[in-house]
Amino acid sequence: MMADRASGLWFSIAPLLAGFAVLALAGVAPQLYLVQAGSLLLAALLIWLGARSEGDVMPGTLQALACLLVLLLGAPLLAELTGLTADAPQRWLQLGTLQLYSGGLLLPAILVLVAVLFQQPQSRAAACGILLAGALFLALQPDAAQLLALTIAFPLLYLQACRPGVSAGWLPLGCFVPLLALCYWALQQQDGLQSVPYVEGVFALAFSVAWWSGALVIGAAVLLLLVLYRQSLLDQPWLAAVAVYYAVLYGGSVAGATPAPLLGYGAAPVLGFGLMLGLSLWLRQRV
Repeated sequence: MMADRASGLWFSIAPLLAGFAVLALAGVAPQLYLVQAGSLLLAALLIWLGARSEGDVMPGTLQALACLLVLLLGAPLLAELTGLTADAPQRWLQLGTLQLYSGGLLLPAILVLVAVLFQQPQSRAAACGILLAGALFLALQPDAAQLLALTIAFPLLYLQACRPGVSAGWLPLGCFVPLLALCYWALQQQDGLQSVPYVEGVFALAFSVAWWSGALVIGAAVLLLLVLYRQSLLDQPWLAAVAVYYAVLYGGSVAGATPAPLLGYGAAPVLGFGLMLGLSLWLRQRV
């Protein structure tokens, strides 16, 4: 796919492969393998398209794309208006018979877009609005894990926008206080969803089989974080914030509180990773 400085991203396939091993350990139905494999193929297509795309970014394109993704992030809240899912978390985009976890699908790409918009002085106000709108939607769903990951990743979003002799300004920094407030509120809300061993409980599941299988799953997660961080030092600085985002979610999954992206079952996190990485590769030569 890439023969340049981004070739190290090939190692990010490790947690995806580990995800299939987790499904095998859990003894899931064959159709779950098909969903996971189909998601992986679509994610690979998104990454390939991002790496091969040519042409300049039209003015306003990134803002429009970020707004679209944030609106999709908040779309599950519309289900509450029907009254059919009262008192239940509103976190899924319904596509026919397929449900996609909106935070896992969209938030990684939103992080990349906000990071790039923070680098552009004329777009910082819009980036702040986009970021806070996304945080509000996550709080209302409520999705405390995704909001916590966003809040902890935010300082790196701000710092990567600061270059030698250039400050990102006070406006983006001011987003941190409302982020903290929304995060605190979301953490106080009850989550009625039960933990599933091959979704939220992948680390416990792997260690329940053998210590070495648990070590392999942890190693796959750590490898992904290192790959993203290394790439952030080369040509895609926003990937440091993405690495922190995934690290927070992995930490939450150890406690069984949130899905483990890529390591457990779920089409949305796999597609979200492909969307994020494809977008990142598309932007690296254009900003």
